[in-house]
Amino acid sequence: MRMVQIVVLSLASATAIAGPADRALRDSLRSYTAIRQFVSRSGNQLWSGLGTAPFDILLVQDHEERLYCRRSLPEGFSAAGKDMVTGCPSGTRPRSGLPGSLLAAMPMFGAPSTIVMGSAAATGRSDADWTRTILHEHFHQWQDALPSFYARIAALDLSGGDQTGMWMLNFPFPYSDPATVTAFAKASRALGKALDARGTPNFRKALGRYLIERRNLAKTVGSRNWRYAEFELWKEGVARWTEIRLGKRYPDKGVRQSALNLERQTRAWLDKPDIAGSGREFVYPYGAAEAMLLESCGGGWRRKYPSSLSLGPILERAMRSCRI
Repeated sequence: MRMVQIVVLSLASATAIAGPADRALRDSLRSYTAIRQFVSRSGNQLWSGLGTAPFDILLVQDHEERLYCRRSLPEGFSAAGKDMVTGCPSGTRPRSGLPGSLLAAMPMFGAPSTIVMGSAAATGRSDADWTRTILHEHFHQWQDALPSFYARIAALDLSGGDQTGMWMLNFPFPYSDPATVTAFAKASRALGKALDARGTPNFRKALGRYLIERRNLAKTVGSRNWRYAEFELWKEGVARWTEIRLGKRYPDKGVRQSALNLERQTRAWLDKPDIAGSGREFVYPYGAAEAMLLESCGGGWRRKYPSSLSLGPILERAMRSCRI
């Protein structure tokens, strides 16, 4: 009897020592696996090829980084065999200095892009918000795999010679310029009014008013700055819209509520626009709202989207063809 007690106590102690970190990792992997299964079933209904796009992930842990579902292990990783939760090949490496707060998708191992995320606790997000964010980052993986994607970005001539991609975060857009602040506030509020007019006889008129303010904003900031804004609205705004749209259909109630909350926050932001304070972050709610407008005119815009890097021309076509 005493021997049994010792064994049981020893096992309990081992579980207690390794438990919290292991459980957190397993929970992350279960969420990731459930998202993969959901997107494989439902993703193509929204975006052609989304359900089969590359979907590997690097999870940043306290002392190591774990890579799952990539076709081949990059240099520096040790093979860890088939993972029992994801069913994918996996690999590990010591912590490389990546911040645990990361929520991103990037070609850090070359194409295709890899999702890089810290744990829910490290990123300061609830489990539902963390899970929903995977939908956002996977959409970036799909974007990055579009034909000639990087060549088309280079043709925008926005990098200023930066080969790291950091120009996308650090581009010197005139967020705080008084003329930008004024023009943006008018455009943002007009965008909100157009959203509210969806499904009503006033929608086309409200959309037309918004497009006038949008053109004025583009003229105010200048062609090169607006080319940058258009790209970021196309990239990040539509990623947020996709995150909301798929999140609202997700089987888990907590994730659905998380997506609804984000949708409400997106709409509310338009009425109190703060481009000076938000900086580049404005592209998330603003671009998602533009995608909501486009969707209200039908899903045809999604067929045009992959061959573009700008929402402006798609919105102008929607204005001419929308019957709502």
